[in-house]
Amino acid sequence: MNRQDANREMQEMFGFVPGFMQNVPDEHIGALWENFRKTQLDEGVIPAKYQQLIMLAVSTYAKCKYCTDFHTEVAKALGASQKEITETALLVGNTAMWSNFLGGTQYDFEKFKGEVRNACRHMTSSSKDTQPPKGNGNRARV
Repeated sequence: MNRQDANREMQEMFGFVPGFMQNVPDEHIGALWENFRKTQLDEGVIPAKYQQLIMLAVSTYAKCKYCTDFHTEVAKALGASQKEITETALLVGNTAMWSNFLGGTQYDFEKFKGEVRNACRHMTSSSKDTQPPKGNGNRARV
């Protein structure tokens, strides 16, 4: 794809050609635009709203203000509520905390993997009568 074709697609999609895309060298614009469109905007197996929330989580963790803004706004445009965006940020923070704790304490990785698999087996084999953890009463079903 050449610059003209890429610009035409962006114009149709966004109503303008974003400045950051205008800064991409001509010899790379086709490949970079196609990659951007396919990975950032096209729906795949995962529904588009959830793709954006996943990418928002990664962007937040990577501390990329450009990506965080982009994925927040696109997620909203695709119907994500402020509660979903807030929960995404909370999950990122919680995951980062556990990553730091487990890594910082150098918890044995093989032991951890075994514990995770045992917990998942228990969660999937537990009867419906098992009491859920305190909280909102909902627990993940694995």
